[in-house]
Amino acid sequence: MTLKSLLSSMVVLTCLTGTSLVAQAQTPATQSVQAEHTNKQYKVGDTAHKLYQDERLGIKDWKDKNLKPPQEGSQWVTISNKYVMVEMETGKILAIAPMTH
Repeated sequence: MTLKSLLSSMVVLTCLTGTSLVAQAQTPATQSVQAEHTNKQYKVGDTAHKLYQDERLGIKDWKDKNLKPPQEGSQWVTISNKYVMVEMETGKILAIAPMTH
């Protein structure tokens, strides 16, 4: 491999890596929601307030809201202006989705 082709390969690799970082910046893991009642900011991976583990708060018509099926042992709840998938046993936030009007 010549120096020129090696440098060209490195440029392409750098561009691809930069593209994946931009795509990564827009993943659900970087989305967040601010809970109105606690004024706490939550993101994917955080533990939500125990209130959101209550089965009575679960969204039953998640299909009608164009949400993906909740994972086993989890439920969709509404926190402020977003839908949040919460693991019912631990309160871990698994996903955040915008409300569509």
